[in-house]
Amino acid sequence: MPSPLVALVASLMLLLIPAAAMADTRDVQTAWRLLDYMAVDYGGAVANGAVISASEYAEMTEFAAGVSTRLRALPATPERQSLIQSASQLEAVIGRKGSSREVATLAHGLAADLLKAYP
Repeated sequence: MPSPLVALVASLMLLLIPAAAMADTRDVQTAWRLLDYMAVDYGGAVANGAVISASEYAEMTEFAAGVSTRLRALPATPERQSLIQSASQLEAVIGRKGSSREVATLAHGLAADLLKAYP
């Protein structure tokens, strides 16, 4: 059983945790998973600037919009606006049916930045 001093220190530390650290981890995890999925599977939706699977492409556009929505819902941090801008860029690339390499690069970069901002 922890001593009263340890319990007090632990309680104080919880009060001092920044909002980013207390972000709803489900939104962060879901956004990260969606980004990872898009990075890997976008090539099954679009090739050479053309949709090759309408259902997969619809899924990619839905997932990209979902990432943007989740990022906007996170607590404000200095990095959040940059993350939102990167998500908008990813949506634009998917909207213009960009290359799978471009989508993978953007999605992986955004996923890494997301975990740095909201560990």
